[in-house]
Amino acid sequence: MRKGFENLLIKLGKEISEPIINFCPDFDKILEIRITANNPVLIITYDKLINTEKIVTLSEIRNIFASLCEFSVHAYKNEICRGFITIEGGIRIGLCGTALYDNEKISGIKDISSLNIRIPHEIFGSSEKIIPFLEHGNILIVGPPCSGKTTVLRDVARKYSLNHHTVIIDERGELAGTNHGEVSFDIGNSSVLNNFQKKDGLEFAVRSMSPELIICDEFGGEEDIRSAIFAIKSGAKIAASAHAFDKKDFSDKPFIEKIIEHKLFSYFVFMDKNFEIKEIVSAEELLL
Repeated sequence: MRKGFENLLIKLGKEISEPIINFCPDFDKILEIRITANNPVLIITYDKLINTEKIVTLSEIRNIFASLCEFSVHAYKNEICRGFITIEGGIRIGLCGTALYDNEKISGIKDISSLNIRIPHEIFGSSEKIIPFLEHGNILIVGPPCSGKTTVLRDVARKYSLNHHTVIIDERGELAGTNHGEVSFDIGNSSVLNNFQKKDGLEFAVRSMSPELIICDEFGGEEDIRSAIFAIKSGAKIAASAHAFDKKDFSDKPFIEKIIEHKLFSYFVFMDKNFEIKEIVSAEELLL
């Protein structure tokens, strides 16, 4: 059992960790653990949803949240304002509660009532079909939640960085799983800009790291596009991911026209719910 997952179980406490282990002893199958006040703990695996029947109280959730934050909520303030925290092993915990606003911006979340714990994985070799396309242009990996986009990007970093200077913009701490400066995954020789927002990370990487490839997760929106244009014009390649359920859903996204207009990505890799690469299409084919 990987150290990061062991650490998570300790923070969850015996009353919650034991049912999880009993119902799903193979952590490699776990994609998410959902903990909601006054409801049973749910485990989501590759092929099913498991009800552990362990009812969690609001008090237990608040104790878990404090433990996940190492009893220093202030230290995680920046992440909390974005709706999550990331712990050792690249494990990201989505938060639900009551928003606090300051000058129309979220300044915190109180009364935490639900935790959505996403468990990252490594699949060595999952990027083998993709690596050759990087020699000819930028790549965007597209798929629904929990389809393996981040897992494949992680393997791209591991493989490509062996011969090319690669920088990871790890906005949520999931790609490299950096904890107190130490990465949790095999990302080869990649350099990591941890918790940088994409705009800042892309500009910082170009100006100070001379990257041949920049990797970032969850691409989309005007600001990401502007920053990517800057990076590409500076000579860097980009491998990124984006959410969409299928090719049609992706083609309907409002930012697609600008991606095509600026020729940001040469190839689009579509993933399915089974962690499989469904197809790889060129920018020209995407328009057909």
